[in-house]
Amino acid sequence: MMRLYTMFMLVSMAMAAAYATDNVILMPTSDAQNPKPVEKWFQSLDHAKETRTKLHFYFQDVLGGDSPTVWKVAESAITSTSATTFGQINMVDDLLTAGPEPGSEVVGRAQGTIGFADLHDTAIQMGLNIVFTEGKYKGSTISVLGRNPIFEKDRELPIVGGTGVFRMARGIAVSNTHSFDVNTNYGLWIRAGSMGSLGSASPSAMHVGGIS
Repeated sequence: MMRLYTMFMLVSMAMAAAYATDNVILMPTSDAQNPKPVEKWFQSLDHAKETRTKLHFYFQDVLGGDSPTVWKVAESAITSTSATTFGQINMVDDLLTAGPEPGSEVVGRAQGTIGFADLHDTAIQMGLNIVFTEGKYKGSTISVLGRNPIFEKDRELPIVGGTGVFRMARGIAVSNTHSFDVNTNYGLWIRAGSMGSLGSASPSAMHVGGIS
């Protein structure tokens, strides 16, 4: 059975992802299980300077086939008759890759929920964590939360936080649809944006496959 790759989203984010003290980049690791290093990191922020960087990658969103990455978990009493699918909630665990091809270099996963939240227009409420599973940013995350009017040319989504090297990230991600094949439910979405962070990755260090 043909796998239905319903959308690819190219994500490009420019972010302030480093804070430096006396020219030394602060490099937090995955300290979630140990609050002491996190407390020490917070104390160092008074003497830190923010820098910025940019990254991009593709979301592989699969609604059908043998291994879907999006599953419906709930719907409202009017979802089946709503022109905007209002009330439907999906759980997402999309693969993130450096390129648009399914076999491209893996960067991480996009995990979270999307819900159809508009009675009049087709728009979804997105709450996603960008989870890096490969490379030097393995274990770090970026959080995206906001309204995505999926049929508009350009859509803005807030970047509201992060962990690891992207601690306290903030900024804007901008999406637009590159292409969509109705015969195979295949789409190419582009997301670009700017983000600030109290993280620790310097701009020159952000090149990982499709991340630049």
